[in-house]
Amino acid sequence: MSYDFFAAEEDKLILLNYIFSETDLQIFDLASEYGATVKEYKSVGEITSCFDMKDENLRDVYFLLWSPRFKGKVEFRKIDLDPRRCKGHTFRYNTGGWGLIQLYLHGINAGRLKASHIGHFNRAGAAKWAEVNKAKGDVDLWDWSAIQKTSSHLKYLIHKKLSVKTIGSSGVMAGAERLEKNGLIL
Repeated sequence: MSYDFFAAEEDKLILLNYIFSETDLQIFDLASEYGATVKEYKSVGEITSCFDMKDENLRDVYFLLWSPRFKGKVEFRKIDLDPRRCKGHTFRYNTGGWGLIQLYLHGINAGRLKASHIGHFNRAGAAKWAEVNKAKGDVDLWDWSAIQKTSSHLKYLIHKKLSVKTIGSSGVMAGAERLEKNGLIL
């Protein structure tokens, strides 16, 4: 499943608040900062203390979502870095697992609001890549129906409840529409 949507700062905060208050999803960084471990966020406040969610300053923020209902295991893999190319840093960590749901939040760049994104593998897609990437483990350890149900619920929430219009198949949340009305390109 892959779904793109347009979200301004206020929209992203509404979505994150929903995830923390209404679901059992846990939010992890896709990758850690240099020289650090992956962070798990327990509240919107923790996220906003680490990332400036203001649209004009927002660098792309990449999260992975996991629930115990998914049954598969979240993996944290240490990546060795060349300190000559990484400002003296020698490692960082990546978060992985076949059934994790991606939540990528994007901001404004050059007068355009880039679409944010949710998505995940299905069992067939994960099985296809499992031969190449054995480090992620057995795809059958994941509850693919729980993953699909959760991501479909998030898509429904964004597309049908929080979006005020669509552009193609992408929902446009209320804050993003206000930005568009003020001249921003979506």
